[in-house]
Amino acid sequence: MRKTIEWLIALTLAGTLAGCATTQPPVRIQEAIGTMNAHMPEYVAEANAALESGEHPDAERLTGVGVRLQEGMEALDRWAEGENIQQEGGEQ
Repeated sequence: MRKTIEWLIALTLAGTLAGCATTQPPVRIQEAIGTMNAHMPEYVAEANAALESGEHPDAERLTGVGVRLQEGMEALDRWAEGENIQQEGGEQ
């Protein structure tokens, strides 16, 4: 009986994850992500330039945060458009 329950839990989790991987976000979310991604490179570039010109003590760290934010938005945009996103070291 215990093995049956373990298999049912494993199959339920696998089915749930498979459904999440193939589900597209709602159109409103797709449009919002697209809009944010369209403006993100400009915002990040302006923020990074201001950090560097202002000699902020954490400029290097904050510049990296902006770049990672931009990369994250690009990944979300690809997902919202239905593209397969691969992480380093394997598929998602």
